[in-house]
Amino acid sequence: DNSPAKITVDGTDFRTMEYRPFNKGRYSHKFKGPGLRYEVAIAIRAGYIVHINGPFWCGAWSDLRIARSHLHRILPDGERYVADRGYRERYGPSITKGEISPEERPRVNALLARHETINRRFKQWAILRERFRHTDNLLGPIFSAIANITQIEIENGAHVWDI
Repeated sequence: DNSPAKITVDGTDFRTMEYRPFNKGRYSHKFKGPGLRYEVAIAIRAGYIVHINGPFWCGAWSDLRIARSHLHRILPDGERYVADRGYRERYGPSITKGEISPEERPRVNALLARHETINRRFKQWAILRERFRHTDNLLGPIFSAIANITQIEIENGAHVWDI
């Protein structure tokens, strides 16, 4: 593979209960309410889930801030990743649409669309689709279990787009 990137990265938000007192750091613009965010990385070649990180408060942690907190430190030297514009930075390892040639944009669009379909698979589980009504510390093990089940499904033939 001659691509400089081996993974796609995206954040996915999950609704949570509103805690008192109100804290704007929990606010997700995606559904105009409180939420927690996870970072997910997908291998470009195999379509496998290769990294998850979270949970983070949606309003306090942007996608790029989450990536800088851990992913940027564990990437091998020179390795980059494909992501949406929420990861745009001048001298970082992310590759966004604005940085690629028009000829490569259809492939990048397909990669990001595949990533969104995997994010959507997480929300096929009612506990992640509906408002999470448990303490924040329970979401981590639940999300990890669902990510692992989703990965096992992919490894056993659950269709992901071939890119």
